[in-house]
Amino acid sequence: MFRDIPGVIVLCPSNGCDAVHLVRDAVRLAHEQQRVVILLEPIALYMTRDLHSEGDNGWLFGPDDAKGAGTFEKMPAPYMFGDGDELAIISYGNGYYLSRQAEKLLAEQGHRIRVIDLRCLVPLQTDAVIAALGNCRKVLIVDECRRRGSLSEELFTALHEAKPSYYSIQRLTAEDSFIPLGKAAYITLPSRDQIVDQAQAMLGGARP
Repeated sequence: MFRDIPGVIVLCPSNGCDAVHLVRDAVRLAHEQQRVVILLEPIALYMTRDLHSEGDNGWLFGPDDAKGAGTFEKMPAPYMFGDGDELAIISYGNGYYLSRQAEKLLAEQGHRIRVIDLRCLVPLQTDAVIAALGNCRKVLIVDECRRRGSLSEELFTALHEAKPSYYSIQRLTAEDSFIPLGKAAYITLPSRDQIVDQAQAMLGGARP
């Protein structure tokens, strides 16, 4: 809905620490460029401590873990975790959290993966995303929005237009339905295991 409003900037952090810096970016952009900035907050992740197992504190971040704020002239850049060149997973918010979980399982199978957190959804930072992709030609876009009309469609198109026939791109999105409340939401939203399964299919299966 917000992406359909011309002229707005849409930011989305994946953790509380990054949210602080994106709020500062939002204030600067509003002050310097007179822009309207919307910050989408995955509030459940603000209270999340663990990433892979209970008590691992893998989703705790301090000031030194900040992904870096933007400047007056530039939008917040994507953040990249890992430097694998077999497959890149691009996501944001909750999808980035799940993709990080999937990356660990894929790494245990011997795959070299990188995970990219978009952070800035509008305007889409296509050049920065391509730079973060590096030598990866296989790309999996994980998007919690519905398959039709989602950010994944714009990102898919932007990458193809920038480098025609270069990337092999697939999408994993929510079902084309309204997202129900409570535990029923997990029926329609992407999951860690779905990310692993689709990544394995793109990579040719699990390694022994």
